Amino acid sequence: MKKTLLTPSALEKLQHEYDELIEKRHQISDEIKRARGFGDLSENAEYHAAREAQSHNETEILKLKSILESYELVTETGDKNTININSKIKILDIESKDEEIMQIVTSIESDPLNNKISNESPMGSALMGKKKGDKVDVISPNGVIKLKVIELL
Repeated sequence: MKKTLLTPSALEKLQHEYDELIEKRHQISDEIKRARGFGDLSENAEYHAAREAQSHNETEILKLKSILESYELVTETGDKNTININSKIKILDIESKDEEIMQIVTSIESDPLNNKISNESPMGSALMGKKKGDKVDVISPNGVIKLKVIELL
């Protein structure tokens, strides 16, 4: 089984989410008990909504539990000249001449709209281990993107 890479902050965030879902489990259970008291379950919308919420909550609990039981903690490396998880970098799209600043993060912390790119994404995995001045070809759904690492910030 592939281990999920987590930074200390991602681990803390997932543990907090897990604890909230466990607490929510108790609230949903109370809602189900209350809705049962309304009578005929076949036409009880509150009961069916609570059961659906319970199903969704349990799915999320199992997903997080699986991650929390088999993760690998990633800490910052001492090498500031090589792209690793948590590296903030400036890259150049060689063809369009566009420059962009992004951060390589774990898949859990990925947020492309805020330029946080997963180390498992095509771009993130292509950039991992590279240094300032390195050129990289990234295979994307729109074709090959040619990038150059301008700077590690």
